[in-house]
Amino acid sequence: MPDDMKARTDVEGEASLRGHLKAEGTEETGSQSYVPPDEKNDRALKEAFDLLRGAITDGAFPPNPKAAVPQ
Repeated sequence: MPDDMKARTDVEGEASLRGHLKAEGTEETGSQSYVPPDEKNDRALKEAFDLLRGAITDGAFPPNPKAAVPQ
C-alpha cells in the first residue's frame, strides 16, 4: 500500500452502509480495500488465482454443495 494511503483514517466497512446485513454479536470496523494499479502487486488476486489453480488449499474451497448452510 502506498505510504500516503497508510495514514488514512476514513476506513469504512460494510457495517457503515445503509441496508447492510446485521452481524451476530458486535460489529467490527471494515478493512481498507486498496487495489494496486498493477495486478502483479495485488496479493488478494494472486491468492485467488493460486486457490483456483490448486497451488494452495483452503478447507472452505471448493464449497461443498451438500453441506448445510448455517442460518
